[in-house]
Amino acid sequence: MNIAVRLQKCGIFLTRIIPLEITDRIARLIGGFSYFILKRKREYILNNLRHIMPDEKGMHNNLCRKTFENFARCMVDFFRLGFLDKTEVIKYVIPKGVENLDKALKMKKGCILLTLHIGNWDYAGSYLAACNYPMNALVEETEPEMFNLYTKHREATGLKTFPLSRTSVAFLDTIKNNRILAILADRDIAKQGKEFKFFSGKRRFPKGLGEIIVKRKIPVVFGYMVLIKGKKRYLGVVESVKTFDNENEFYQYMIGNFERIIKKYPEQWFVFHPEWVE
Repeated sequence: MNIAVRLQKCGIFLTRIIPLEITDRIARLIGGFSYFILKRKREYILNNLRHIMPDEKGMHNNLCRKTFENFARCMVDFFRLGFLDKTEVIKYVIPKGVENLDKALKMKKGCILLTLHIGNWDYAGSYLAACNYPMNALVEETEPEMFNLYTKHREATGLKTFPLSRTSVAFLDTIKNNRILAILADRDIAKQGKEFKFFSGKRRFPKGLGEIIVKRKIPVVFGYMVLIKGKKRYLGVVESVKTFDNENEFYQYMIGNFERIIKKYPEQWFVFHPEWVE
């Protein structure tokens, strides 16, 4: 068995038997420790922060450490998805604007839930599925053992996942059956994307997404779920429904929203990859 899979199965077991309050504290410690020992990942996050807030260098190291801590906390909740029932998944979230999904579905063309690697995107999809929304999601393909483990947790509350290699099937199912397709579009995983200015640098974003949205007139909502303080753990936001007449309009909307939310929650943008066009 892959050592990463072993470690994650161990994490799943521990989150099942240890109270959330304690596992949350342990996650913070693990995140802080990872900040110190994972030098390459730390540099990727610091580079992100240099682009996001180039004039606030004094905050970078602290925000970088918090990024590792927050990611570990989100992983705790991801592990718990495998055994929480729908009521428990729902109770940890403050929803805002979720009714916008109903408005989009009334158009009978399916719906794209546009999001990014911020906060807990896996928990967001599971939460909406637990609320009985017809949820699809495009997911990154990893090695089979890890992929199967993640699929089990992602689909525990009714979310239906499609690997990126089946993107066309995901869109067809979404449109034909009037479902919601969640897409994390802030990374060019296929390495074939379009280059755009982003903060103080440039990044590539998935190619073809804007084309199919415009061609099919699929309504789009922008949404995200972030960690918050208090008895509830997450704020889940779904913004108003949009349709687009051309690709440039869509990409301006997408990039503008990504920059706005990343700037607001820089310590919850979990992109541990060197994807800036230098």
